Amino acid sequence: MTPAADDLRHARMLWDYLRLGVPARPADCLLVFGGHDIGVARRAAELYASGLVPFIVVSGGSRAVPDNSEFPTEADAIADVLLRRDIPKDAIALGRLASNTSENFWLSAELLRDLAMAPQTFLIVTKPYAERRTMATARRRWLGKQVAVTSEQVSFDDYCAGSIPVDRILSMLAGEALRLESYAATGLIDLGEPVPTGILSAAHALQEAGFNSRSLK
Repeated sequence: MTPAADDLRHARMLWDYLRLGVPARPADCLLVFGGHDIGVARRAAELYASGLVPFIVVSGGSRAVPDNSEFPTEADAIADVLLRRDIPKDAIALGRLASNTSENFWLSAELLRDLAMAPQTFLIVTKPYAERRTMATARRRWLGKQVAVTSEQVSFDDYCAGSIPVDRILSMLAGEALRLESYAATGLIDLGEPVPTGILSAAHALQEAGFNSRSLK
């Protein structure tokens, strides 16, 4: 489906809201959350190479393995990129079971305990449009931990020009915004403030235009 001008305007509004745009900062551990977007691996490799983080935990099960991947899990697909970019194997730990963001946090904590590691500060790499929800989940699931979030440094236009189909991107943006409201209402996340009405209207407009593959069930 080819988006109209209004669809792209609504999508850009959501993109700007869902991304937090906070500069990456040093941390004891880098958490990389999997999914269909392999851009998280490229961002993780950049951050490790810059010296901001000494250790990487990759979390992702089999639910949303990147398209055309030969690997059985999101974590394995991400690790392949990291290793091909010369990240040392002993600087990477893999969690292959998580199927959602809450499980990314929970199972990463379990993995670190199994490794007898107790990092105090965390930098999370997620999809660009998942930054706000990731931080809201951290406030609910990881009380007391120092957490920051980042994502691939890419503009909306360049992201849409990449390998992920544009209709899928617009559906993800709409679904993400509406999940913020729904998850906050049920206590799954701590959003801190209500989702602006204009953002919810833009998300509904995209879904009504047919970009609804990420609709709430």
